[in-house]
Amino acid sequence: MLMCRCLLLIPLLLWASLGPAADSTAGLSTADREIAVWSDLINHGLDDHTKMIVLAELTSGDAAGLARDPATIAEIIQQMKLPPSLFADWVRRNATTDLIERPLKLAVSYQVLNAKTRAELFDVSDPAASWKLFFARFAGAPGLLRVSHAGFDDALGHAVVYLEQVCGADCGAGHLFHLTRDEHDHWVVQDDVTVWMVK
Repeated sequence: MLMCRCLLLIPLLLWASLGPAADSTAGLSTADREIAVWSDLINHGLDDHTKMIVLAELTSGDAAGLARDPATIAEIIQQMKLPPSLFADWVRRNATTDLIERPLKLAVSYQVLNAKTRAELFDVSDPAASWKLFFARFAGAPGLLRVSHAGFDDALGHAVVYLEQVCGADCGAGHLFHLTRDEHDHWVVQDDVTVWMVK
């Protein structure tokens, strides 16, 4: 009888020891998850011509005012097939803007544009001259990126992020991205919606 009990316990012990490893992100904080989402999203958009990234030091918040209109929210949720809790979490987390202080893991070098440098470049009356200064200072950058906080669904398998790239006085776009976490714990873009575009 003792032998039978031992044999039954072995599979249970193996299952218990393997169970938590199924999700290697289980112990990550929201900030860690967010850094992973930002990193994978930005890496997804890199092309061969991008030598570096310039990232605004503050998250964007709901820069495009997506949460102001319930009809827009409903349309985005339906079009992107978002889990119900996902966009609500994004709205909640983007009620404020915050400094991006933790390092990202990008495939190219990047710099964070702080308020002092931004003022030096853009506090002039001629936007075209400002962007000329920007591209002279950050050669190889496609423009200035701003990201929102990431919203997550209850199961932490989906994320939504707003990202905008401004590349001149009359050049830029803002997109809302839906990402899912794959079996290797990478975040993969599933869909995006163009919120605004100027070119």
